[in-house]
Amino acid sequence: MNEVFSIEVEQKIHRRFDSMQFRCIYCDNRNPLPVSNVMCNNEILKFHPPGQPLSEDIEIKTALYVTAFLICPECKNKYFVKILDQGKIN
Repeated sequence: MNEVFSIEVEQKIHRRFDSMQFRCIYCDNRNPLPVSNVMCNNEILKFHPPGQPLSEDIEIKTALYVTAFLICPECKNKYFVKILDQGKIN
């Protein structure tokens, strides 16, 4: 199940994501990689704690995915970055 973000919230997420610096792990390029195609998705996840049996009473949590596509301008290596925010620790 996906929720649609308001334009204002999505713009804030894009600005925060753009403030992160990703570097190429393949070549010696010291410049941050330009980020393109940032997408935000808010999804409902079923949470299953490790070591516990499966149950129909699985805890439901909301997760925010932010994904982006990056290309190193020097070596042309491609990266797909996906960040999952599962909210605060209880």
